[in-house]
Amino acid sequence: MRTESTMNCGNDLLVNFPTSRRQGQIFTVESTPSISTSKEQTTPPFPSLKKVRFSEVADMTHVDFPSSSELRQRWYTADDKTRFKRILARDVRRMISIVSSTPGECLSTEVLEACVGIEVFLSQDLAQRTREKRARHMIGVLNESGRQGRSERIDDERLSRVSEKTSRWARDRAFELAVGYWELFREMAE
Repeated sequence: MRTESTMNCGNDLLVNFPTSRRQGQIFTVESTPSISTSKEQTTPPFPSLKKVRFSEVADMTHVDFPSSSELRQRWYTADDKTRFKRILARDVRRMISIVSSTPGECLSTEVLEACVGIEVFLSQDLAQRTREKRARHMIGVLNESGRQGRSERIDDERLSRVSEKTSRWARDRAFELAVGYWELFREMAE
């Protein structure tokens, strides 16, 4: 499906989709994001209206199922995954050491950039809460999917709402992190 979005800002990558989707219609979604940073209220410079169009035409290409050798070449092996986990653990330990031994105002841009994407691993408590929330999200979506399968009444809108509700925390957290980093890097650049 082709999706076009009309945005007021040239490099704005944030797209909010409406809760109700109907093909061929244009939706206007209002977003007034703001988060608290310390004691003041900050509103990022994102446009307040987004337009999303869902096309009635979808392009589909038939692709033959890959052979076993092609699959082995395309997917990560168990050894690759183990190596990635070791590298991640090493990077997290290194960042914990640096961040815990350096005052916040003395952290360099390079150190902050190295933390992007691994924030959740810098605290065992946060990592545990994130695992629990991800599990609740997965269980919620699977339960709703199973309920619909048993009732033989498929309601993709309801499934979408369940998924949206159970993953709200992840979107909020990602938004807060993005705004926080944006503010931090903007201050460092000034």
